[in-house]
Amino acid sequence: MGNSIKLFRSEFVTEKKFGINTSGIKKSGSAEFFHYQGASYLVLFTIFGKISGQTKHLAFNDIGCGKGRVIFVAEYFGYNDLTGIELDETLLQEARTNEKSYAFRRKESHIQFLHANALDVEYKNIPSLYFLFNPFDEAVLEKVIEKICRSTQSETWFVYMNPLYKNAFIKNNIGIVTEFKTNWYTEAIVYRLNPVSAQS
Repeated sequence: MGNSIKLFRSEFVTEKKFGINTSGIKKSGSAEFFHYQGASYLVLFTIFGKISGQTKHLAFNDIGCGKGRVIFVAEYFGYNDLTGIELDETLLQEARTNEKSYAFRRKESHIQFLHANALDVEYKNIPSLYFLFNPFDEAVLEKVIEKICRSTQSETWFVYMNPLYKNAFIKNNIGIVTEFKTNWYTEAIVYRLNPVSAQS
């Protein structure tokens, strides 16, 4: 009960502070692409508080960005080149509306939201970080990770939150950098691709 109150308070306070509305759940009609729910602000602040010093020079990509919550938190932590990728057009429009009201926008940052299927995106061969809050089933995740790995020989990181399908990363020889756990539950795993493996 106490933890639920803490989470709810964090949602309310941070949404108000950021000037955005990214709460709520939107069910998906697809068995492959999962429902939308904003990632916990408490967990996001913990993750980016630890890794942003090492990774904020990277292009930041949120695959399945929904209403844009993770993009705004990443921007707040100093990432400058940010892309949200979302298949649901209604959610994407909400992300763009939130962008207009987001309170901490820095003049040096660039945010774009793409209406696209993650399987169809042409991923760039530039130093990048990909954030995934368990947006797909295992088969789709494997295809997306494989496509990213084939596309790059550059420094590439992944933050996989609610990591149900770790095998997609194991198959592609992507090593674990760190894990974030709450009691016995793994909230997120941070991975880094060995560029040598991307060339094979």
